[in-house]
Amino acid sequence: MPGWLARQLAMLYPKPWRDRFGDEFVAFLEEHPATPSAILNVIGSATLEQLRAAGDLEMDARQRTLVLMAFAYLAAVAAGVNFYWTVNDTPLATAMRSHTELSASFRTVALGSLAAFAVVIAIALPITASIALDAINRRRWRTLGRIAVPFGAAFVVGIWLVVGMIVTGRHWVATPWDVTGDWPAPAEWPPLAIRWTMGSVTFALLVCALAASAVAASQVIRETDLSRYRAIWFRFASAALAVSVIIMTAGIAGWGWFAQQYAALDFHSRNGGLFNSTNVFSWAASVVVFTGASVMAFLSAQSQWRTNSGKALSQPSH
Repeated sequence: MPGWLARQLAMLYPKPWRDRFGDEFVAFLEEHPATPSAILNVIGSATLEQLRAAGDLEMDARQRTLVLMAFAYLAAVAAGVNFYWTVNDTPLATAMRSHTELSASFRTVALGSLAAFAVVIAIALPITASIALDAINRRRWRTLGRIAVPFGAAFVVGIWLVVGMIVTGRHWVATPWDVTGDWPAPAEWPPLAIRWTMGSVTFALLVCALAASAVAASQVIRETDLSRYRAIWFRFASAALAVSVIIMTAGIAGWGWFAQQYAALDFHSRNGGLFNSTNVFSWAASVVVFTGASVMAFLSAQSQWRTNSGKALSQPSH
């Protein structure tokens, strides 16, 4: 693996981990080939280390809250994207038009996602803008680069999908949910082997984009003094995000229950699931990820409210 790539991958890990293992880890990576599986494995391990570090005592309550919020939101995005593409343009979408409970559950997930997005925008935009301006003034280009990671990752995924459409004659979008299934592929679609390959590349890019965004956000937050921001921002934003993600989790769980009641055959078919899996398996994967996102969002809110409650109780009475 090239030295520059090994060093960049090592930068994905938390600073305390890098201080202890960084040089040895870079040397280890340089001795191994830069295969996609190896890079994905490193990114996955770095994400886990960042999650473990989210409880680090070196972070203050606001930093810990913001890191957990970022992780929770990105996990909810991953689960929501999988759920949407599992249902989109399948008989399950048709079934929702006939059953109010199914459509209501789907709308619950959609409304929860809009609320979560609004919360993230409300707290992320002012803080990110402030951090970016401070980084420019202090010429901290690495910080600016980390802020740009989510946007760059989204751009790369978008370019790949556009290029894929052009290469395949604009007849097929290279998503891992449209590879194959219990349906005859349209004649104008590319051969199955090409669909598998391109769909796998898209999936790898999506995983890398989300993981890199999570790591970059965590690193920026850790390096930022958040004491200048009012505590009420973090208290109510974390609570609102937790409520939004829990609503999405409840909505998708209810959707699955109603799908089993009203469209069991389509629910267990292979016409929308991730990589030719059954729809119910793909739905269950989203439920698991949404549940994890709910736990992280709840912990972020609990941490912030408990900290502020503790401070209030510790104030002397007059």
